[in-house]
Amino acid sequence: MTRRIGHSLRRAARLGALGALLLLAAGSAWADGRGPSPVLRLDGIGPLRLGMGRAEAVATGWLSDPGTGCELDGPPLPVVYKLKGPKAPAGIVGTVEFDRGLLRVLAFSAGVKTAFGIAIPGATASDLVKRARAAGFSATSAYDETFAGRFVTVNRAGKQVLGAFAEQSAITTIAVPYVPVCD
Repeated sequence: MTRRIGHSLRRAARLGALGALLLLAAGSAWADGRGPSPVLRLDGIGPLRLGMGRAEAVATGWLSDPGTGCELDGPPLPVVYKLKGPKAPAGIVGTVEFDRGLLRVLAFSAGVKTAFGIAIPGATASDLVKRARAAGFSATSAYDETFAGRFVTVNRAGKQVLGAFAEQSAITTIAVPYVPVCD
C-alpha cells in the first residue's frame, strides 16, 4: 500500500510539474505576443519595443503595409505600419509609428490586453483608470470636444506610459505611450 501511494504521489508530482511547465510556456507565449491575446507592455508588444530601429522592427515579421503618418507631424513625416505581417498574432488590429527611424508609438483597436487586465475590445475608460491606479500608476480621464471622446492618460513617475481613447465609455484605442492623433 505504501509503495502504491509513493508511486501515485510521484506520478502526481510529475503531472503537476508538467502542468506547471505548460502553464509557464503558455504564459510566456502570451507575454511574447504569440498567444490568443498578446500582452501590451509599457515598452512594446511581442518582439516590438519602443525605440527600436525600423529595419529591426520590420525584420520581426509583425509589420506590413507601410505608409505615411499625419502630415501635420512633419517634416519628416512619420512612417506607419499595420500589425498584419505574417508573424503577427491573429486577431490583433493596430499600427506602429516610426519617427526619424525609431519606433515611437504602438496603437491598437483590438486583440490586446494590458498586464493589469484591460482588454480591447471590452474595457471602459473608468475600468482603465481604476485598474491602472490599483497597479500603482497615476491615471486621469478627460473628455475632449474636438475628438468627441474621452482620453485616458496613464503616468509613471510623471511620464506618460499608456494612453487610451474611448467613444462614449468603451475604449476604442489603447496605445503605448500615447494615442496618436492628427489634428
